[in-house]
Amino acid sequence: MENINADCAFMIGATHSICQDYAIAINDPTSVHVVVSDGCSSSPDTDIGARLVARSASQLMSRSVYDNPYVLHHEAVRLALGWAKEIGLSDESVDATLLTATVQEKELIVGVSGDGVVVLESHQGDIDLFSISFPGAFPLYPSYAHQPDRFAAWRMNCTALKEVRQFRIDGPHGELELLATTTGNELTQEFRVDAREYRFVALLSDGIHSFYKTLNDVTTRHTVSVSLDDIISEVVAFKSGHGRFVARRAKQFAKRSQLMGRQHADDLAVGAIYLGG
Repeated sequence: MENINADCAFMIGATHSICQDYAIAINDPTSVHVVVSDGCSSSPDTDIGARLVARSASQLMSRSVYDNPYVLHHEAVRLALGWAKEIGLSDESVDATLLTATVQEKELIVGVSGDGVVVLESHQGDIDLFSISFPGAFPLYPSYAHQPDRFAAWRMNCTALKEVRQFRIDGPHGELELLATTTGNELTQEFRVDAREYRFVALLSDGIHSFYKTLNDVTTRHTVSVSLDDIISEVVAFKSGHGRFVARRAKQFAKRSQLMGRQHADDLAVGAIYLGG
């Protein structure tokens, strides 16, 4: 495939003192890919851990070592745990989600370990969105696969299964419509599609669900949450797929959000691949 291009951006949430989200975009002769990682706020040093997880995954993808997302994520986290130990960090520092997308020949391969959002836009402007979450529970971090005791404790304390909600937006002015909800317990959610059918793919951390708006009246000031339906089309409204297209959109979205009084409590990371067309 020709003219494909990857880019990313990440930004700190209003309630955080340090950004625990990270994203990488690589465009080189051997691999075009994006990686997003979101560190757990309640674990130590996960701002560093998220970077280690993302960097290890990117290195493996650049070498085209694995085309199976589960195997890729499993090995990436194993490497990240080793790197964390070498610099004196605990295993808990690698409590981070991992989202990856790459194009191999004509196939788009996406993997999600933990929570996050996957967006696919067709050449006609229709959007398919998949939101992966763990209602009422901590995400199933891929690092748990290397820590049997913590994995067992997670399963004992977190009875809720992973939930995958599939949405669709018909055309540039359509509304977000829920099509299906499924549950499962796979460590890594995998998506494989014909890359030629889509204009772009975007990966977003779960900070996309944390937007809110402050409202003032004569006597009170309160906040209301901003729904995914209200912002998702704006977040991924890429005018082109050239250069730093994600960074440009993120900057414009942040400026508009400030004017509208919107903030995101959690960190937000976005990585996208322009697939052509």
